This record gives sequence, structure tokens and C-alpha cells, in this order.
Amino acid sequence: MLFRKCFPFRISFSVLVGLTAVLSLGLVLSTGCGHDHDHDNHDHDNHDHDNHDHDNHDHDNHGHSDAGWIEIETRGAASELIAVWDADEGWQDADGDSISELPTPIDDDVDGLLPFTEEGDRASLTVRFFESDGSEVEMETLSRDDDTRERTCSEYSARYYPVDDDTEILYWGLMRHPDSDNGNAQFVEVDGEPTGIFHCDHVHIYPRNAGSVDVEFVLWHGDHGDASSDPLTVVVEAE
Repeated sequence: MLFRKCFPFRISFSVLVGLTAVLSLGLVLSTGCGHDHDHDNHDHDNHDHDNHDHDNHDHDNHGHSDAGWIEIETRGAASELIAVWDADEGWQDADGDSISELPTPIDDDVDGLLPFTEEGDRASLTVRFFESDGSEVEMETLSRDDDTRERTCSEYSARYYPVDDDTEILYWGLMRHPDSDNGNAQFVEVDGEPTGIFHCDHVHIYPRNAGSVDVEFVLWHGDHGDASSDPLTVVVEAE
């Protein structure tokens, strides 16, 4: 009787069964939608994980160097700083004066610093690279082949490249050692002999003919250059 007072109209048993089925289906759909929403949130978390992977990619690029400061020092009795390159100020001598030519680079045990002369002595130069925070880029020889004298360098090493790749002012024409099939191109032919010019933390420059050529000093990273200086003119005097 109470049911009839609340609902003065009659509801058949079959209608009640139908309503119950509809309500049950709605509950299932509602529960399913909630599960899908949670799954979407999980996908969003995966998106965050993808961002984390991107951060790792950035970390991998941390090995790249944009050194903006280079120091060139002779190797010999004097061991003298002769040139400095600043990415903002360009090339300077040890006193901070602007220069466009490499100062006397040959460090002779008796006569001190000397200029290049055609077919004269080579220069051995330590080349140091520095990061923007002032830290020096580490470079060293890890090993050297006893037969070919080919060097295996650390991650970074020093190189130089003439702007004119066909220059005859210096001995040039990078090559692998003839006895090393998979070696690095770190030799030039001097007087008919393969001669190493890149020695990881220092370089050798061999004068050939009188004249001048611009060179760039490069921070070498495995198989490519990470940073390079502005061109600096190398002068070879006639005998």
C-alpha cells in the first residue's frame, strides 16, 4: 500500500525489470569511463617519461664543447705563450695586443724564438682550449703505435687547418699512414716521408715555401671539430 501511495500509477513487473537493466548498464558504462580516464592519465605520465628521455638526449650532447678561448705556447726551452684567441676579442699576443700573424713560433734551445723559413725547422706548439667557465679541455695521448707512430688521443685533441687546402706554403695534404689501413689522417708527407703533425695535445707545423697562409686552430672531437678559432696568418720567410 505504501508503494501505491508514493506512486499512484501502476508499474508492471516487466517495466521494473527494464529499468533495472538500464540502470545496471549505466553503472557499467560509468565505471568503464572512469577506467579510461585513469588510462589517459597514465599516458600523460608516459609523455612525461618521453620528456625525461629528451633530457637524456641533452645530457648526451653535453660532450660537445664550444670552447671560446685558445692559448698557443711553444714547446722548447722557452715554453713561451705566443698567442691567445678570445671568441669576443679575436687573436692577441701574450701582452693582450691584437695580432693577425702567428708570432715567432720556433723554440730553439740556443737562439730562442725564431720565425719560419722555407724548408726550415718545424714549430712544435701546445694548443690549449678552454670552456666558457674557464676550465681547460683535457687532451692527452692514450697510446702510440711503435711502427707508424700513429697516436690514439683522448676524446678531444688539437688540430689546425689551412684555409687554403691546396697551400704550398706549409707541408700539407692530410693522409693516413701507408701502413695503417684504418688509421686516422694525422700525417703529411715531408721530404717523401709520412710525418705526424697532430699529437693530441700539441701540433707540428712544417714550413715549405716562402709566403703566407691563414690557418684555423680546431678542437677536434673524435671525427669532427667542435670549435675553431678565427684565421691566423702563418708567415714563412725566404732564406
